[in-house]
Amino acid sequence: MSLTWTVDHGKRLVVTVVSGAVSGADIERWIAERESQGAVGYRIIFDASAARGELKPAELAAFSRFASGQKPEGFDAALALIASSDAERYMSAYFARRTNAERPCRVFSNVEAAYAWFAELDAAMRD
Repeated sequence: MSLTWTVDHGKRLVVTVVSGAVSGADIERWIAERESQGAVGYRIIFDASAARGELKPAELAAFSRFASGQKPEGFDAALALIASSDAERYMSAYFARRTNAERPCRVFSNVEAAYAWFAELDAAMRD
């Protein structure tokens, strides 16, 4: 599989890095593994900056519908997508538009910007 990830239960965070080609089947396995590790509703950094997407538009739409429903009570489930190429940014923006109504989702050009957004969300919750 071209996806690797770490789960930090203390921070309720999943950091995923995609390298090379990623298929719909890869994403489905990742979802199942994340669920089995008890990380549903956690914030996610999904770094696809080194990915070659092979997802079909229908798969991307289905995954965005699924992600919209993965926000249990008590979690903000924010999703940060990291994209570097124009094609990745286009796909990520499409996903974010379809997901953002139910779950905060933004596209960034680097991981540091994603962490900064999470810090902003944390600060807003404290205010």
